[in-house]
Amino acid sequence: MLAFFVVNKMSNIFDICKVCFTFGKLNFTIMKSRFLFPTKFRSIGYMLFGIDILYAIIMKIVHPHGFAKELQEVQPLGMAIGNDINILTIVVGLFLIAFSKEKDEDELITQLRLDSLHWAIYFNFGIFIVSVLFLHGLQFLEVVAYNVITPFIFFITRFRWRIWRLNRSLNSETV
Repeated sequence: MLAFFVVNKMSNIFDICKVCFTFGKLNFTIMKSRFLFPTKFRSIGYMLFGIDILYAIIMKIVHPHGFAKELQEVQPLGMAIGNDINILTIVVGLFLIAFSKEKDEDELITQLRLDSLHWAIYFNFGIFIVSVLFLHGLQFLEVVAYNVITPFIFFITRFRWRIWRLNRSLNSETV
């Protein structure tokens, strides 16, 4: 019934396309934050990230040759499981930090979040392209391994910086 009404009221095919694209644009420009974790998950993420940093420091002290030597030798099972736990802990921790709601989540925070994610991906792929051009061998493999967590780190850093600037500007206006 609606299609019949639209076809009869429109004078040409361009009007039909204009209605469809305008309707579609309205649906896709409204970003809902329903896929964010609750606010308390951010503290769990910071805890996991802190534990992982301590674990990485201890492992660097115990195994100073690190990643490059591990590739040339067969790893003991305990070290392989430790590396897997290390990677999972840091990724889950950073994921929870990055995608937890703010206490006051509004349209401005959502826009800051989207803008920060945008810049994090640009910055991450810029570093990746430079590393593809100038690094080879095990150095390149290390950059690829770190490339898993760098978008989270860039996003969190930029988002928190933008929130801090927003709060500072709001505080200076109220004083």
